[in-house]
Amino acid sequence: MLNRKLRLYTYAGGLFMAVYSSLPGYVNSSFLSQFLPEKSIGWLYAGTSIVSIILMLLAPGWVKRHGSRTMLLILSLTGLLFLSLLTWFGGGGEFAKTGWQTIFIWPLLFFSLYFILGDLARYAMDVYLEHITDNKGTGTTRGIFLTLINLTWLSSPLLAAYLISLGGYRLIYATTGLLFAPLVLITLFGLQNVADTTEAAPNTLRAGLSKLIWSRTAKFAALRRILSLDFLLNFFYAAMVIYTPLYLHNHVGLVWPEIGLTFTVMLLPFVLFELPLGRIADRWLGEKEILIGGFVVLAAATAAITFLDSGYWLVWAALLFLTRTGAAAIEIMKETYLFKKINGKDAEIISLSRINAPFSYLVATTSVSTFLIFFDLRYLFLALGLFLTLSFIPLWSLKDTK
Repeated sequence: MLNRKLRLYTYAGGLFMAVYSSLPGYVNSSFLSQFLPEKSIGWLYAGTSIVSIILMLLAPGWVKRHGSRTMLLILSLTGLLFLSLLTWFGGGGEFAKTGWQTIFIWPLLFFSLYFILGDLARYAMDVYLEHITDNKGTGTTRGIFLTLINLTWLSSPLLAAYLISLGGYRLIYATTGLLFAPLVLITLFGLQNVADTTEAAPNTLRAGLSKLIWSRTAKFAALRRILSLDFLLNFFYAAMVIYTPLYLHNHVGLVWPEIGLTFTVMLLPFVLFELPLGRIADRWLGEKEILIGGFVVLAAATAAITFLDSGYWLVWAALLFLTRTGAAAIEIMKETYLFKKINGKDAEIISLSRINAPFSYLVATTSVSTFLIFFDLRYLFLALGLFLTLSFIPLWSLKDTK
């Protein structure tokens, strides 16, 4: 009963935590374009990702000493601070008129710190949720958690488009702060220190990484395969979240209200399909079959973007919907598979899995930035689709958890 109550509070906390990343998520690159050339934005993400990776390597030790709940509380309060600072610097164009060129570094710095805190907060929430979840219901629990998170992503594009038209980027970051603030209260008064939380990461991250690379046991072989698939999915997210809004706005010519509608339709699969697929994986099918289908759809639909020549937002929404149908299937299956293979004391493995996000941002932004030196942005999607076919190498030998 206690764990059920804590899961409900964790679900609620996850909902507010998701706002932190989701509401500004598809306008961050446009915000940064006030201060940087379009082709340089990727390098900022790359530098930010390096710092995020370093801090994620240290995170299991923090959890071991202080507990995931305490860590989440500190990160939430700090996140509110940087959202406030981004609100202050949200009107980048105003500073350009003043001639204060040196002031441009501050919004870039605050954005980087804001971005890093999001990765760390998600890790702390993952560790906490894993402690209060039994292995039998992992698929359902993760499905509910991800569905609630994806509800915020679904509602964010339209709201972000409306806020931009109403008050620019300042209003987006201010609203994000207001909607994110309840997480502090939930962490303080809803979540409790569970028995094993302060015992997380009994092994060092170095030892965990060594096992992951060199261990020949079936468990770690399976973890290597699922984490490689996780990397490919996060690489896709990194490239698409940064460059799709820029492509649709600057190259296709869609206006922000149309982009908001397009992204809302695009994100529907995460809400519609993840929870049912999580339950299917728990009761009937294995994860492997769904993962294969997801990667086939994802790779094909992503490559097709290069060849789409239309200025009608609904056509773009339909094709992007297909990409996220594949991504939704992959996301819930890799989460279910991963957390069936580990438990709450495997905090170093959870940390390594969450390092995949900033690591993929690092690899994606540096490789895409280099790619754009030689090729037009439209060909990025074809290259990305081809890159995703590498998933069939680990999928070939992946075994279901059943």
